[in-house]
Amino acid sequence: MNKQHILDNVDNLTAEQLYSCISQGIVSLDELKKTGNLDASKRAAIQKLQSKHDSEDDAAWEECRYGNETGLADYISTHPKGRHVNEAKQRMDDLRQERENIRAQKQDILDKIRRNSNAYYPSQILEYLSNGTLTQSELKNCGIPQTVIDNLDKVETPRLQIGETPDEIPSGYTEVYFWGGTGSGKTCALGAVLQMAEEKGYLNIAPGPGCLYATQLKNIFSDDDVANDYLPAPSPLETTQYLPFTLKRPNEKHSRSVSLIELSGEIFKCFFHKNAGQQLPTLSHENTFNSLNNFLKSNNRKIHFFFIDYDEKNAPDGDGLKQSDYLAAASTYFKNNAVFGKTTDAIYVVLTKSDLLTDELGKKVPPEKRVEYAKKHLSAKSFTSFINTLKDNCKKYSINAGKLTVEPFSLGGVYFQQICNFEGSSAERILEILMDRIEVSKKSILDILNQ
Repeated sequence: MNKQHILDNVDNLTAEQLYSCISQGIVSLDELKKTGNLDASKRAAIQKLQSKHDSEDDAAWEECRYGNETGLADYISTHPKGRHVNEAKQRMDDLRQERENIRAQKQDILDKIRRNSNAYYPSQILEYLSNGTLTQSELKNCGIPQTVIDNLDKVETPRLQIGETPDEIPSGYTEVYFWGGTGSGKTCALGAVLQMAEEKGYLNIAPGPGCLYATQLKNIFSDDDVANDYLPAPSPLETTQYLPFTLKRPNEKHSRSVSLIELSGEIFKCFFHKNAGQQLPTLSHENTFNSLNNFLKSNNRKIHFFFIDYDEKNAPDGDGLKQSDYLAAASTYFKNNAVFGKTTDAIYVVLTKSDLLTDELGKKVPPEKRVEYAKKHLSAKSFTSFINTLKDNCKKYSINAGKLTVEPFSLGGVYFQQICNFEGSSAERILEILMDRIEVSKKSILDILNQ
């Protein structure tokens, strides 16, 4: 029936027929009223049918409105002229967009993990696994070992007991300095070197304030090809740690005595403030700075390792200063204060997290090419001033035969900032540098400290 036919036959059609026409959108109740042929009883019957339909429509909508797309599609199909069809369509569009956003978020997370296994913390990954954002299979497809996944909820951050900083370093023994900004990885590198020294039977830690710290540090790592080593939190900002120990190969008669000084990352901020003619921020900074200068004035032979974090991307910190700014400040201070003189035997720049190095195609650099790409990274990331200062000092004082050496360093597999599958080849390389560059002595630092 067309609209005109209906309007011409209002008195001949039943309430049910007229309601059906209204439901199909052919005609409206107001148009039927205007004909003057719709009596009160028929109008009431139509309104009753409409009310019943509306109630059923509302009930159907309430049942599906918070459901999935299938339920919403069923509602639209069953109630094509329903009062909530537009809302149902909008809800379907929202769900599709939400699904697309979730898919994009998942892909973004997976891409970040694939590029950098330290893009997230264990707690975040556990949450993603719990809420279904990620699956274990997807993590493994990103190169995350099953032992890492198994240990996500077992992470226990080692609590290292820091010893007191001494007023002076015993004379007559080689001082080894570990320099590096906060978070540069020097503490973990130190622990790794101590672990490899113990594994080879070289290590004897001297008694004293640094003994507990050194012992705890070496025990973090286990070279067992299982991701069950948990990395420590950053060291206290103002701490300069002194670790006396000896190194001796099993077939050697005498030991090498090492006074290792792990410098606070805050020392670089001290250099920046000093260069700027500013007062140091705190008394702790003042004490750290004074201790360092006191150590450097000794007549002991010295070896310096400078740790630079590859993964930091040289971004500004909370003070608006970059890693390269602090290193440049250090280079200026070194140059103006003749820090490296005739007592320095060797200087090394150590690029930590070198396992993350990538080539021009974005692919991970194999171990045999890491020295090459570490040098490229340091020359391309605004570290030129610092590197050139070290090179100049090497030439001026005939250190390293006049050449600056770059050492790529990796702990092995590090995942989600805290979980490590330790592999000791980089640490062993630094250990062998110490073994080669430090002379054995008939009198040991242990003899001095035990007097």
